[in-house]
Amino acid sequence: MSTIEPLEFGTDGLRGRAGDPPMDPESLRRVGAALGVLLQRGGGDRQRVLIGNDGRESSPWILDCLVQGLMAADVSAHDLGLCTTPALALLARNGPFAAGVMISASHNPAHDNGVKIFAGDGTKLGADDEAEIARLALALRPAEPGQPRTRDAADLLLRYEELLAARFPDLDLTGRTVCVDAANGGGSVLAPRILRAFGAEVVEVACEPDGFNINDGVGALHPEVMVERVREHGASLGICLDGDGDRGIFVDERGTIRDGDDVLSLFGRRLQARGELAGGIVVATVMSNLGLHRSLEQIGVRVHVTPVGDRNVFVAMQEHGAAVGGEQSGHVLFQDHDLVGDGLYTGLKLLDAVGDGPVSAAFAAFERFPQRLVNVPVRHKPDLATVPAVQAKVTEVERLLGADGRLLLRYSGTEPKCRVMVEARDGELCRRLCDELADVVARELGA
Repeated sequence: MSTIEPLEFGTDGLRGRAGDPPMDPESLRRVGAALGVLLQRGGGDRQRVLIGNDGRESSPWILDCLVQGLMAADVSAHDLGLCTTPALALLARNGPFAAGVMISASHNPAHDNGVKIFAGDGTKLGADDEAEIARLALALRPAEPGQPRTRDAADLLLRYEELLAARFPDLDLTGRTVCVDAANGGGSVLAPRILRAFGAEVVEVACEPDGFNINDGVGALHPEVMVERVREHGASLGICLDGDGDRGIFVDERGTIRDGDDVLSLFGRRLQARGELAGGIVVATVMSNLGLHRSLEQIGVRVHVTPVGDRNVFVAMQEHGAAVGGEQSGHVLFQDHDLVGDGLYTGLKLLDAVGDGPVSAAFAAFERFPQRLVNVPVRHKPDLATVPAVQAKVTEVERLLGADGRLLLRYSGTEPKCRVMVEARDGELCRRLCDELADVVARELGA
């Protein structure tokens, strides 16, 4: 009889409060062992796994548990240490590794943690493989935990820096000031160092991780912190990463916050003008602003819409051969960066695109519709179509919005929350309808 609860992989791997299932020691040892068994089925020489973390206090013991499981399956572990998720993914792809594991809960608070698993080609593990790991984790008979042994792989981060240097051979930021907010997470050392390597004068914000301050009022979820820094230092750009660095939100030299939709509009138009936008398609999720659709429609570019999640964006980009795609939240994927979401890479690409000009001018063609998003904590997640009061309010809101607005109502894939989003040309109508619907959801389902 298994002593652990069945594992449920979300849209971004396993995630939860550190110490509680599935992020408890026994579950994690079994996950490591299950991954090891899956890798050994591939045959070949002894398999190697590259592991990194975003600096949370719980990361060391989680690493130990995963390694104990991997060792039980005769798989060796190589510790990259503090790093970003994209650095881990790209190094796993370009090194002698069968898989990569990132210990991170991304934008979640410090008391949470998670496990993101990547295949040897740097892509996130597929749903079938995740299901097999979940099955094996329940079926395996756990061995007595042994002393975890890892090999130090921190020097590999230099290869990631070399990779970025090779992708921007003409980028020279000498004389330009760039502010970077690493959310006290995985990019705290890496991001400033790489920007300085391109010649930038770097202002560091939230680049001092202590294990407990990750995402705490800083980073991609709180770009307002960066606005004053950019203005204060006369910076060309502010780059706001989330805890594991796979998303980026930006602040231009005027202090205007620019999210993933701004970036998709800019590069969709830029690539189309150069004849480099395969199929005339940009991939975005249901959360993207109507203004993005209008901006790209004007130049004959179609927005292919997917469900939320960078994995869904990745799959659609592969299917359509799209050059760029992403999420409003700041996950942006480029074909020329191996479809790996990387907030720092996106920032470098912005700086490379504008040259010596102002960043704000590059975003001029994008006009955002007023949008309001409310996250309602919920006690459970029934099918929203089965909640009569919620459906009645949805019908009313959609009627009032008409063709010049839209409504999106969905549960978070990683948190006990229901996301209520409304867009409309009229800002006051947008705010009122969103709040009214959120009130109904809170009354019916609220925690």
